[in-house]
Amino acid sequence: MKRMFAILTVVALAAAACTPSSLPTFVTTTTQAPAASTLPTPTTTTTTRPTPTTTIPPVKTDGVTVTDDTIYLGVLADLTGPFSGMVVDVLDAQLAFWERTNEAGGIAGRQVELLIANTGYDVATHVAKYQELRDQVVMFAHSTGSQQTLAIVPNLAEDHRVAIPVTWYSGWSDPTLGANLLETGSNYCMEAINTISWYTDDFESRFGRSPRLALVGFPGDYGGDSLAGATYAASQLGLDIVYQGTVIPGEDLLPIGAGIAASGADLVWMAADPLSLVTVMGSAVQLGYQGQWAVSMVTFSDRLLNTALGGYMAENLYMSTLMAPLGAPVEGMDEVVAVLADAYPDRYPAAGLVEGYLEYVVARTVLERAAERGDLTPEGVELAARDLKTLSYAGLSPANDFGDDFDSSIARATGVFKPDKAAFDAQGGLAATLGTGALSPLIELKDFFVSDLAAAYNPGGPCYVLPGS
Repeated sequence: MKRMFAILTVVALAAAACTPSSLPTFVTTTTQAPAASTLPTPTTTTTTRPTPTTTIPPVKTDGVTVTDDTIYLGVLADLTGPFSGMVVDVLDAQLAFWERTNEAGGIAGRQVELLIANTGYDVATHVAKYQELRDQVVMFAHSTGSQQTLAIVPNLAEDHRVAIPVTWYSGWSDPTLGANLLETGSNYCMEAINTISWYTDDFESRFGRSPRLALVGFPGDYGGDSLAGATYAASQLGLDIVYQGTVIPGEDLLPIGAGIAASGADLVWMAADPLSLVTVMGSAVQLGYQGQWAVSMVTFSDRLLNTALGGYMAENLYMSTLMAPLGAPVEGMDEVVAVLADAYPDRYPAAGLVEGYLEYVVARTVLERAAERGDLTPEGVELAARDLKTLSYAGLSPANDFGDDFDSSIARATGVFKPDKAAFDAQGGLAATLGTGALSPLIELKDFFVSDLAAAYNPGGPCYVLPGS
C-alpha cells in the first residue's frame, strides 16, 4: 500500500495547487490490495456467454497491452483542471478496488495495472495523452470530459479500444457515437428534467403558482446538455425563464450573480463547477437574491459546506445525483464503504468515490467477459464490451442499457439530495475520515426516480449536440 499512497499524495497536492508541470506524464500504479471482502456482483446480460469453468482457460493476448502476468488499463484524467478534486477521488476508489481484485488473483490470473495520464481538462492534451497510451493499454478505464472524450471517439473505433467516459453527455446513448464507450448512470439532460419537474411540483404545492427559473451553465460542454434539458422541462411545464447566464472559465462571474439577483427567479438551475457555484451564489446572495438553487451533480461538492456559504447551501440548495452518495442506504453500499475505509482510513468520505467504484465494475465486467471468451486482445475486449447489453450496480446507480436504439438506451432515473451542514460539522468537517465512519453529509429528498417528462421524452438523439459529434 505504501507505493500507492505515495503516488496519490503527489496527485492530490498537484491538483490542489493546479500545477500540471508537477505531475509525471504517466503515473503507473501496481496494486497489492486491502483485505478481500465480497462485493456485490454486477448483473449483466450478453448476447453470448461461455459456460463457466473453475480453471483459468487459455487466453489470447497481444503480449503488450496484456502479458502473461499483467493487464494494462489507461486513464485519461483531469488531475489539475476544474474537476480535479472529484477526479482524484474517483481514481482513488478505482485503485482501492483493483487492489482488492489483484489480492484475489486478478483477472484471468493476471494483475491489473493502471497507467494514469494527467490531461488537465484540455482537449489537445487529452488527445495527445491518448496517443501516448494507446499502444500500451487494452482499454481506458476513465476519460474525463465531454469534449475531451468526443475528441478521441474516432480513434477508439479505429484502434479497437473501449473507454469509460467520466462525463454524462446525453449523446453517449447514440449507438454509433457511443459504440466504444460504456457510460455509467443517467445523463445531464435527464437530471435537469427530473429535478426541475420535482421542484416544480413541490413549489406549486407550497405556493400555488409555478416557479420562475434562472439558468446558468458552461457553454458547449455539459452545461449545454444540462440547460437543454432544463429548457425542455420549462417549456413543457409552462415555466418562465427569467434569466440565462453563461459561465466562461477565467472570466468575471460577478455579473451573473447580479443578473440572478435582479431577475426575480425562484430557482436557479446551474451546471458548472463547484468554484463557479460559490462565486455566482455568493455574489447573488450579497445582492439580495432570495430564491433557491438546484444544481447538477458535478456542480456541487460537499466540501463547500466548509465555506462561508455552507449554512446557506444547507437551507437553499438541492443537488441532483446520478449515483448514490457514499453511505446511502442501498444494497451493496456497506461493502463498498468497508473496502474504501480499509484502503483509505484517513481519507475524506467524498461522493466521487462511488463513481470510482462504478467505473471499476464496468471495466472488471468487460475484462471478465473477454477472459471467459478466451480473448484479451484489444479486439477481444472491444467485442466483449459491445456484447454487454445491460449492467446494474446493486442499487448504487440506475442500470445502464447498451442497446442499438437511442431512446431505449437512455438511463432516465436520477435522485435529489440536499446538503446536511449539521452532519458535516458533527463528522469533523473537512477533517472527517472514512476510518471514523464518516459518510457523505447529504439528506435524501427523492430516491432514484423518472419524472413523467423524462419518461415521455424520446429525442432520438442528444438533447444538445456537442460541436464535432
